Amino acid sequence: MQPMHIVYSSDDNYAQHMGASVYSLLSHNAGSAIVIYVIDNGISSDSKGKLQQIINQFPLSRLQWIEFSKWSDKLTLNMQWPISLSSYGRLFIGSMLPADVSRCLYLDCDMIICDCIDELWNWDMHGCTIAAVQDTVSRETKERIGVHCEEKYFNAGLLLIDLDKWRNTDVEQACLDFIAQHQGRVTHHDQGVLNGLFHQDVSILPLKYNVMTIHYIMSRAKILKYFREESPFYSEEEIAQAKAHPVVLHYTPSFTSRPWVRTCRHLLKKLYWDAVAKTPWAGAQPTKDTSKWYVRLIDWRYRNLPF
Repeated sequence: MQPMHIVYSSDDNYAQHMGASVYSLLSHNAGSAIVIYVIDNGISSDSKGKLQQIINQFPLSRLQWIEFSKWSDKLTLNMQWPISLSSYGRLFIGSMLPADVSRCLYLDCDMIICDCIDELWNWDMHGCTIAAVQDTVSRETKERIGVHCEEKYFNAGLLLIDLDKWRNTDVEQACLDFIAQHQGRVTHHDQGVLNGLFHQDVSILPLKYNVMTIHYIMSRAKILKYFREESPFYSEEEIAQAKAHPVVLHYTPSFTSRPWVRTCRHLLKKLYWDAVAKTPWAGAQPTKDTSKWYVRLIDWRYRNLPF
């Protein structure tokens, strides 16, 4: 049985969330051989032990650690917005994974897998380097990274990657060059880098493989109006089906907060806590909302007032 190769990247602050995601992945795919690679950006020995306990519950799965510092030293960033450096780990996947691994699936830590991913893993990428779900951003955001307003922009939280093509075209160096060309300040960080490089080399996946919080907060019409989206987008029917039957649920902030924050209003936040309860982090409690007052005000405005 050929294994699926799944990649996460985390620091210790997100270890619990990654643990919940890993458990949800393995419990819904227990009949599949899965190798999980974790790009380690300072994960504690205690958290590593807890993650290994999860892996031990699933005989067909195994865990490999990748020390990020070997690659993070290559980054020259001038970040204006707070984000964990772990997010940039995905840019180095080609050289991190064994040379004989030809395909991998990258998942953000704030994702819960709700179903079998066999269909996703075997997705026909039609010669593209990556496959991802379409996201919505403003014209200005696209323009800053060289994407035309009528071209699609994708969310990099879930990436199916053709590693052979990735390596053959030296994507790693292209990413570093793109960051340097933008003086270390790329809009949307590594996601902006990937969109800048791959907006014409991406197979767009069905929305069910990365259903983001905003789809539960706003209607399709409001999403398109808010972002002034000018590219073709998922239909009302596909959005409704994806929300009702997500394969991968992505807890992006999107005018609310994450499930582990007390003020979270996500309709499916219980799925996160159900997964946590099956891990060594069982008993963890929601944390205080530490977002800035103006962020909370903006969130309230777009949840409650017409626009």
